[in-house]
Amino acid sequence: MNSRAVKIAGLFLVAWGSGLLGQEKDVAKGASASAVPEFASKKLDLAECVALALAQNTEILQAKEEVRRKEGISVVVRSELLPKITGQGTFQYQNNSLSGLLVQNGILSADELNWNAGVRVTQLLFDGGAAFSRTRAARIAQGQSMLLLQDTIDRVMLDVRRTVYTVLLNRSLIDVQTEAVSLKQEQLSSQKKRFNAGTVTKFNVLTADVELANNLPQLIRARNNKRTAEVQLARILALDYPLDVPDDWMPPVMVQGELPYQPIQVDLPSSLVNAVHNRHDLRANQQEIEVQKKLFDAAKEDAFVPKIVGSGGYDVIQNPTSSSLGSTQQGALANINGTWTIFDGLANTGRFEQLRAQIAKATVAYEEKRRSVESDVRDAVVKLEEAQELVISQQKNVQQARESLRLAEARFNAGAGIQLDIINAQSNLTQAQFNELQGRYDYNVALALLERATCTPFGPKNPPALPRTVSLPPKPKVSMQASSSVGLQPGQ
Repeated sequence: MNSRAVKIAGLFLVAWGSGLLGQEKDVAKGASASAVPEFASKKLDLAECVALALAQNTEILQAKEEVRRKEGISVVVRSELLPKITGQGTFQYQNNSLSGLLVQNGILSADELNWNAGVRVTQLLFDGGAAFSRTRAARIAQGQSMLLLQDTIDRVMLDVRRTVYTVLLNRSLIDVQTEAVSLKQEQLSSQKKRFNAGTVTKFNVLTADVELANNLPQLIRARNNKRTAEVQLARILALDYPLDVPDDWMPPVMVQGELPYQPIQVDLPSSLVNAVHNRHDLRANQQEIEVQKKLFDAAKEDAFVPKIVGSGGYDVIQNPTSSSLGSTQQGALANINGTWTIFDGLANTGRFEQLRAQIAKATVAYEEKRRSVESDVRDAVVKLEEAQELVISQQKNVQQARESLRLAEARFNAGAGIQLDIINAQSNLTQAQFNELQGRYDYNVALALLERATCTPFGPKNPPALPRTVSLPPKPKVSMQASSSVGLQPGQ
């Protein structure tokens, strides 16, 4: 969809403080008026990213155009049942020299002028129901395209949520690794002072320096993963990076928010029933079987039933016995034409085999999709339970690891501990924080996968209003959270 383009404010990824640390800050930056939509100049949370994807994601736009194409096909097929009205006419001029010199009653014959005009109405009278079968098949295919559009929306919403969660995860991991680096820097600085004072050996300084360097890959990886996720999110939202600042990684969208954690109870049997009844792609496969069956019925009716077409009209022609253009003859006419193929060289036999194969193929595809949908539900439930257990176990572990680090530092400062205790405590804290964040990410992704698998509502409960230049198709209210009891959706 086209949206009004204006100047925007972007966001820069900035320097590594102290050679290792990084931070993010807002920097005003102009962008090309045609490069980034107005929507991208704001910091967006998950709800706004969902709304923007609905407005301009290219996969969704293509699916909408496919719906329009199927609507056009349905109109064309349905026209076979409706009467056709056509007008026709001819005008002919012939010079007398083309037909030779003619003399009638001593007068040289004039040039010949002839014309006629008429209207025809043609209507299919009987074909055994073949046209009706094709019309029903076209209508089913039109509904199928709507289901595929809904499935595309569901899939894109899953991609948006997963990508936003990836950005939030790596942003939090940057903070964790930044804290770890700060602790390692403090440890290195402390060991250098103690070494200069002669209370520790060079080994302590080298060990602290190595531990500090070992944290660099995690910090670098978190930064690059965040940057990669922002690039992926921009692609999903159909946004472009400004071309006038090619040396800077200024994302067109800066994601706001934190990784949520709201545990729910899931009923596996209800989820499976809900998925089989409501998954849009599964229902589209089921309708494909109906389409092929209707086309097979139409082929049989075309092959074994005669086709009768009636037509009628009214013609006005020039009076052939008069040389005056205004002298006419006129009248109505009608005819009925019937055709019945007795033998077609086994063409229909081959056509029947093709259609039977199409029906069998669609049936097998439906069964395979059903099994895949059920597998998606079971996988999502397993991942959800695993992530929930991980989060619960690591939430308390983070507190304990932080307290363990405090005690290790106190013991070392009092001369009752060793440097290795601090190093181990710092590593344990970083690992516990990483595990807890990873568990939150896995839980939210698993919840999104479960909602996708069971065809429960996607997106925010109250989507934000889009700019007036962006129009969206009517969409029911949706919820970010899955219900604790997953049941059949009404009307599906």
